[in-house]
Amino acid sequence: MPVFKEYDQGQGVFRDIRPNELLEPDHPARVIDKVVEILDLSEVYVDYPEEGNPAYHPQMMIKVLFYAYYCGLMSSRKIWDGLKERADFIFLSGDQVPDFRTINTFRTRHMKVLPKLFAQIVMICVRLDMVDFQHLAIDGQKIKASANYKRSKNRKRTRQSYQRVKEAITRVLEKPVNEDFTEEKKAERLEKLRRQKESLLELKKTLEAMEDEEATVNMTDPDAEVMKHKDGRSLPSYNHQSAVDGKLGVVCAVATREESDKPEDLFSLVDQAKENAGRGHEKVLADPAFCDFEALQQAESKREEEYFLPDKLFEVTESGSRGKYDRNNFEQKDGTVVCPEGKLMQLKGVTNYEDGHTLSIYEGKECENCSKRQKCTTGKKRTIAVDSREPFRERMRKKLRSDRGRETYMKRQGIVEPTHGNDQQNKGWREHHLRGKAKAALEFMLVRIATNLGKIVRYRAQRLLAVRI
Repeated sequence: MPVFKEYDQGQGVFRDIRPNELLEPDHPARVIDKVVEILDLSEVYVDYPEEGNPAYHPQMMIKVLFYAYYCGLMSSRKIWDGLKERADFIFLSGDQVPDFRTINTFRTRHMKVLPKLFAQIVMICVRLDMVDFQHLAIDGQKIKASANYKRSKNRKRTRQSYQRVKEAITRVLEKPVNEDFTEEKKAERLEKLRRQKESLLELKKTLEAMEDEEATVNMTDPDAEVMKHKDGRSLPSYNHQSAVDGKLGVVCAVATREESDKPEDLFSLVDQAKENAGRGHEKVLADPAFCDFEALQQAESKREEEYFLPDKLFEVTESGSRGKYDRNNFEQKDGTVVCPEGKLMQLKGVTNYEDGHTLSIYEGKECENCSKRQKCTTGKKRTIAVDSREPFRERMRKKLRSDRGRETYMKRQGIVEPTHGNDQQNKGWREHHLRGKAKAALEFMLVRIATNLGKIVRYRAQRLLAVRI
């Protein structure tokens, strides 16, 4: 019989584990460990009392949390598993194993401090020469809330559900007790239905207090609005916006909204990026959702940055799909409007607004006898609304049509879209784990902190690890 070393799975073993020796010198966990060591965590520490049972060290918890999101582990239970099983997590925690409840409590307890930690990490990226302040690309992405679409109800569906629950209670009360339907089961069923009735009654009151009769509220996550995604699905979701620097893809500012991208969101993101990074960018690139007349006017006359901001009709106009009778082919000159057939249109009225701009309505005078009327309008006469701020849009379009404008704006998609793709495809973040807008914003902030930490790991690991704290 050959001689082997003794093999006994039931025998107890003792290991001398030194967490600092578990990983290679340039492992990503060491890079993130170094970043957190640099951060000022004084605002986190003041949240702990001097008395009582000692808590896990916040610095250790933050290292574990940031690294987990870097790895795409966003469930507190999966983070807990990592602390028990993985060398990289054992290195960061010093072989301490806070359970999933402790991890989740810590995550939500310090949500108000996270934006400041995010800003500190952005400044670290700036000091590591990862931000060139040339191009800032802005875009939003919709992530499904932790809620079922079927639980989203408007006034009509709420009334119908409320009526169905009332009828179900009546049926249960009338149903005789027998061997299969005992008193205990009957009481359980009634209790469940009564809870549903109370919940629907509260929802009914909430909806009736809202001005919009078609408004919907989700019973699982009331903050989550139903939004239409790029694939055509309508789901309860949150809209997460990112402002990304063009050099290496460092995210300089973030925001979480309960509705789709709007023009009023644009400048707050740009200002936040400037505050976080210490200085402003030269050029700002955003998609048409962030554009309206007011945004164009402010971008041209009140902002230091140069904006590349197409309006919602720009691509349609460029492709020519609207044809000869598109609204943009009506010539405006000296306060008059001439249609594509060369016929003068009549001014029907002017509306003056508080901010000083006007809206003039022009109507065709010879539309009834025009042979091209059916191609131009479905009504009896063609009408055109002319905003006094139209020159701002025309100047922006002219800039975007130029060779320089095209070359610059084409950079937007390559700067900001890969960040969204990494979230959803590589890390699998297509649905929230936490509920409510505040916690959804917390979750997104952690995802974006992980994005920037990933950039440091990829591009500046050796330089950072060489720095003495």
